[in-house]
Amino acid sequence: MRALFDRLADALERGVRGHEVIAATLEAEASEFVRINHGRLRQAGRVERAVARLRLVDGERQALHAITLPGLDAGSEALDAAVVAAIGSLRGAIADSEPDPWLDLNRAPVRSDDATPQRGFDRAAFIDCVAAAAGDADLVGFCSAGPVARGFCSSTGSRQWYLRSRVAFDWSVHLPPDASAAGERRAVKASWSGETLHPDALARAIAASLADASVIARPVRRLAPGSYRVLLAPQGFADLLDLLNWGGFSARADRSGQSPLAQLAAGRATLSPLLTVAEDLGTGLAPGFQGDGYPRPRRVPLIEHGRFAGLLVSPRSAREYGLESNAAAASEVAESLRVAPGELPPEAALARLGTGILVSNLWYLNFSDRPAGRVTGMTRFASLWVEDGTPVAPIEAMRFDDSVYRMLGDRLEALGTAVATLPADATYEARATGGVEVPSALISAVRFAL
Repeated sequence: MRALFDRLADALERGVRGHEVIAATLEAEASEFVRINHGRLRQAGRVERAVARLRLVDGERQALHAITLPGLDAGSEALDAAVVAAIGSLRGAIADSEPDPWLDLNRAPVRSDDATPQRGFDRAAFIDCVAAAAGDADLVGFCSAGPVARGFCSSTGSRQWYLRSRVAFDWSVHLPPDASAAGERRAVKASWSGETLHPDALARAIAASLADASVIARPVRRLAPGSYRVLLAPQGFADLLDLLNWGGFSARADRSGQSPLAQLAAGRATLSPLLTVAEDLGTGLAPGFQGDGYPRPRRVPLIEHGRFAGLLVSPRSAREYGLESNAAAASEVAESLRVAPGELPPEAALARLGTGILVSNLWYLNFSDRPAGRVTGMTRFASLWVEDGTPVAPIEAMRFDDSVYRMLGDRLEALGTAVATLPADATYEARATGGVEVPSALISAVRFAL
């Protein structure tokens, strides 16, 4: 993939004319995919894919064109022909394009190389591990593995490279309909990831999901609407942060009045002093550069001890609103969000919860009052009723509706000491980069509407 990237960069430098600047971002992967059903192999395959998104800039005009590049082992002639054809299309389109007043492309010849050693994926060892750990359980899951690369290059000499290998397995354990008195289908959802396969760690994670499955086989507890103590597992906390990341840390959303954390940014509200959040590239989950070719700072503070610390500012927003850019992505969404851990050890979390709800996942999240930071969503999968620190029964799915300034403000009682790394696992067009590092969160009262 690196050789393909270098050939792409060479082709751009050869193809430029006059005052033009030609840039490209590369998305490439060599992925193994495995589907599991009833704890056994159902389907396996491999995908090699490389897409270049070319951008021709001439003065204040630009045109963009995406092409699928020849195979990773194709010769330079095939790649050159594809790039030449794409540049020709761009030259034809740019004459009819309107000037872009916020256009900002880094023309400096930046060079960087951020790649970890490549590790192979032992598909057979993975399948054996899952089968042994799942036993007779109805475990259904999807695994993706292998290297994912991102690159930015330009005709001005920029070559910035990022490559990581990761194994990510997302699964659920399903109970048969007759496992409960009501006969409904129930499931526990879980995930595991690592830079390479660690069979013992994966087996422990599967064992934990099987233990939760034994609890959800018990009769369902139906709770009345009201406020309850809640322990958000890392994935549940990440689900809530994912919603807030939809404009909450964006300079453009803040300046246009669409931020759900506008009151925090304006200093009219604060969150718990326990909460510190940053865009942190030290996680290794996202590239150290963005689509305009600007290197990104290693860490951008967003919330420091409950107080507003900064926003993600893309080069376009910086020009439009007169701000200083911190090389955020065009979407101004945090791609490598990290929440600082707290002081609640995992082994003490349920005892500290006492009586309340352990929430593993949140679903169907949305804003019920965006300017006020009010959010709503549903519990699902293994959300358990806990009494005196012991899970006793699954709860019927419930909808919460509460303010983030309450839940992550004066109601935030503790954060876990252990931080879970949850990489983005989307594979819709390509395997995603990015993700979050997040602990569990103990909240003294969450309002459930029904």
